[in-house]
Amino acid sequence: MLNIANIIGDLFLVVFPITMIIGYMLRARVRQLGIGNYLQYVVMVLVFTMALWAGNIVASNYVFYIILYSIIYALFSIVTSLALTIPISLILGTRHVKEIHTGNNAKINVKLPLVLLIILVIGWLLGYYVRYGPMINYLNYLITFELLTLILVIGLDIGSSINTSLLAQGYLGIVIAIVSLLGSSISGLVLHYLVKIPLTASLGISMGMGWYSLTGPLLSVRFGPAIGTLAFLANFLREQLTYLLVPSMVIIGFRDIALISIGGATSMDDTLPIYRLYMGETSGFIAFVSGFVITIILPELLPYVITIK
Repeated sequence: MLNIANIIGDLFLVVFPITMIIGYMLRARVRQLGIGNYLQYVVMVLVFTMALWAGNIVASNYVFYIILYSIIYALFSIVTSLALTIPISLILGTRHVKEIHTGNNAKINVKLPLVLLIILVIGWLLGYYVRYGPMINYLNYLITFELLTLILVIGLDIGSSINTSLLAQGYLGIVIAIVSLLGSSISGLVLHYLVKIPLTASLGISMGMGWYSLTGPLLSVRFGPAIGTLAFLANFLREQLTYLLVPSMVIIGFRDIALISIGGATSMDDTLPIYRLYMGETSGFIAFVSGFVITIILPELLPYVITIK
């Protein structure tokens, strides 16, 4: 499994930038084909395969600890990202970027997370009750193939959305993205000592930035289905907590751009409507840029981090 993990990490580092460049050069064609629309189906298949693998290997008495640790990781990564971003907002928060329409008219997607959660449960139960030894090896290679498909679709989709003027004018979003990533990595370092999970695994879980469809399967290949499931749930919860925490904190009077750090990678799509609705168009734009930058960085950074020896 370790060899496969290293191969996947190397392929991510090479394939992702290539597919992004292709997506950028052929952006009109990629948009016309609607490549990004297929992403949700690739994710569904990946989650089912990962859950099936986990159910085959992970004992039922570990499920409680996986859920408990996922909650701890989600909360810790949110708190540390927010703690590091607040000073940035105090320094730069009064400076506004130009109002720009991002072209992203995302609506709050409440169905897909629910569908993925149902798929996760069904896959785990099926794997748990239908145990077949040789299936583990097949699932290992299947996840590898599905991950490559995922990175291909993501690369083309992101490449077709790149707008250099958007990044140039959204400097604050870039700063928030980098600082929130740093904050999440600190939570991974701290939790490594508290819950005794291997350092690279702990960093990988915390630095998933809410991108559960990438983090879960990737860590499954590297560390096994138990850690992969934990990574998936922790980042799934981070996204869901964004829907709850951002409106709540704005309502009680904390209307600060530091809140963008909570959403992580999801602030460019799934949780973007929350930022626009509760914090305004300017903050929505900053959130989009922050999520976009994280989405570009993470497929390169995460495979590298989890394979450090």
